[in-house]
Amino acid sequence: MTFNFINIVFLLILITPPDLSLAKNCFLFVDYQVHVINKLPPNSPQLKIHCASKNDDFGYRYPAVGEDFNWRFCSSIVGQTLYFCHFWWDSKEKAFDVFNNGHTCVNDSDVPNLLDYCKWEVRPDGFYLELYNKANGSYYMNHYKDWS
Repeated sequence: MTFNFINIVFLLILITPPDLSLAKNCFLFVDYQVHVINKLPPNSPQLKIHCASKNDDFGYRYPAVGEDFNWRFCSSIVGQTLYFCHFWWDSKEKAFDVFNNGHTCVNDSDVPNLLDYCKWEVRPDGFYLELYNKANGSYYMNHYKDWS
């Protein structure tokens, strides 16, 4: 029996869960999240963040201490997705990619990310990325970049 296009579409509709909206979920792509958490000291100057990709611009954000600014997106399996953020705090500023690799979050990290999200923390001494410790099977925050 040969399947034609209409039969294939009908089969996909049958196996698709009823709550799946192709416009809102990642159909044939990988669903990722990026979290940027303000871990600066209380009563310190306001953190300002601007994150974007080629297709999305989240504008300027001013997360309170302890607040998690996050977004989700569908990433191509071939790894074409890139998000970057620009950070300002007091007289300091820094810009870098926060996602450009689905296996490690960023290309210059060699530790695999076994989750579907990349978790960043902004601290007084720089930026931390959550990584996986193979030795004991736990996650930890790794100092990734300084402010300078």
